[in-house]
Amino acid sequence: MTLTTLITLARPKSSSDQRRSTLLVAAVAVAGVFLLAGQRIVRLDGLDSATYSSYLTEDGLRPGVVTAAVLLAAAACALAFQALRLGTAARDRRLAALRLAGATPSQVRLIGAAEAGLSGLLGGVLAGPVYLALAAVLQSLPRVGRVLPAPAPGDLVAWPVLAVVLALVAGGAGGLLRRQLSTEPKNEPDRAGWQGRYLTVGAVGTVLVVLSLMPISPMLIFVQAAGVLLAASGFAPVAVAAYGRRLERSGDPVRMLAGGRLLHTARSVGRMLALLVVCGGVVGAVLAIGRDHQLSERELTASGDFIYTGLGFVALLSLFAALAAGVAMLAGAADDLIDQRSQLAALNVFGMGASQVLRSVRIQLTGPAAVAVGAGVLIGGGLVCRLQARVDPTADTSSVVVFVLIVAAVVGVLAGVLAALASGVLSGQVRDAVDPANLRTS
Repeated sequence: MTLTTLITLARPKSSSDQRRSTLLVAAVAVAGVFLLAGQRIVRLDGLDSATYSSYLTEDGLRPGVVTAAVLLAAAACALAFQALRLGTAARDRRLAALRLAGATPSQVRLIGAAEAGLSGLLGGVLAGPVYLALAAVLQSLPRVGRVLPAPAPGDLVAWPVLAVVLALVAGGAGGLLRRQLSTEPKNEPDRAGWQGRYLTVGAVGTVLVVLSLMPISPMLIFVQAAGVLLAASGFAPVAVAAYGRRLERSGDPVRMLAGGRLLHTARSVGRMLALLVVCGGVVGAVLAIGRDHQLSERELTASGDFIYTGLGFVALLSLFAALAAGVAMLAGAADDLIDQRSQLAALNVFGMGASQVLRSVRIQLTGPAAVAVGAGVLIGGGLVCRLQARVDPTADTSSVVVFVLIVAAVVGVLAGVLAALASGVLSGQVRDAVDPANLRTS
């Protein structure tokens, strides 16, 4: 296979492929921005404390900023991996057709690797200008908000190296996802089997959270964070499947349609909901800490500005990750509509029009998103209240608990409203999917 043929076969063909490629490029670019910021902070020799934030000038705080940048890059990489998995059924059919036409398994994997690698390379290239723009914006903020130093000549060396590394990683992931491609029809996976595995992961995460609540140790905070992540990753897909079965048992055809799609995409939707739970947990913890600091008798001096600046940046970054997860859920829903266009067109012939299908998509997105975000705020705020009670048993945390409960309800409702509004973006895809002309295609 020549290079020209490989690039031609790897280029996005359909609108679904283009959406997936765009999301992959954006996710890789965001990951590259955070990695460039992290390596810039690592290479710092010394900064003027009167010019930059204490998060950079104090050696004890600088590793925390680097860790936060790496974690955010990891969240963006998780979004990129999810983007690679979008449209798996339709893309596998296209690649299976190439197998039937004579392509070898290694060539099929090479096409998948080239498809992902090209998007990864483009994302790595875009990371440089975005990083420079972000650094310029942060330089214009007050001193306490300058958590990223000005770019240095070394960034011009790190940028192309990082772009190549991101392209190789993306290409490797793309080829890995194509390793089990088969031209034979596959049986439906065992429902009890995968749910049992996810329940085990969730149980392990819950045990870690419970163990982290017993002693008081700074290191156990990381155990607690890992436990929340594992619990959310394990229980979220199972909860999505249970919610889908509940909708399927209802007498409303619209809810039944939404339930069927949730059952079909329980694991992919569950992964994004787990990220929403984690983001909600971070926001809940930040708000609980800020509320406790506000209710305490400490004077809001420079240290108060220092604390609020850090909390504000953490909250904004978690909101960014939540937005990325929401975009991935929307892209996945759009991909499902395209993949099921023949079935939806048949339903349209029998009376289920575009408005009803759009309402089913809204049900599919709003309920899980609202519950995930609200539960995350409750978990994060609750863990902070528990930690405060253990550190100072005489402290009255009832006001903070009430605050967390109110915020969890409000944020959950807002997440549901935003998901409902965002589902309107898919109205065009819904109209295309229910078009009776789709019945002429297989």
